[in-house]
Amino acid sequence: MERIASVLLLPHPERDAPDVRRLRPNLETEATAMRIVMEFERGQGRQVYDVHEKNFGYDVTSLDLSSGELRLIEVKGLGGASGTILLTPNERHVAEDRRDCYWLYVVTNCGTIPTMQEPIKDPAHFPWHEVIKVAHYWLEVNAMTRPMQVRESKEPYCGNKT
Repeated sequence: MERIASVLLLPHPERDAPDVRRLRPNLETEATAMRIVMEFERGQGRQVYDVHEKNFGYDVTSLDLSSGELRLIEVKGLGGASGTILLTPNERHVAEDRRDCYWLYVVTNCGTIPTMQEPIKDPAHFPWHEVIKVAHYWLEVNAMTRPMQVRESKEPYCGNKT
């Protein structure tokens, strides 16, 4: 085995800036918000399924067996009383495609006394702002392992002659 490279991973220098910090999920806040929403929906007599790990573009499927009403619910949790919520591109597309049954439930104060705000039907009609702040870069792994090759050219040099 031969070492071909070393990598040093450092935290992003702007990780605590408000624009970057709000892009990081807080798993405890999300779990609290999901629990509150699931309890609320069950309390309304609906059949509820947690589908947040399936990448459907929403977190909860809720079905009222007596009326047949289906709700595809996106759950957002905030640690405090206010803040910013984000939709992923997938969530946004599903919200636009399923305006008839897509709902947004926001739970605030997840860090203290969770409070569910009034559920919002068809959140796609709001003026969402696109986030373009974070960029990603890619590199093929073999670009680090392939040695640079220097070849002698048979063509004459055509650079600046000074």
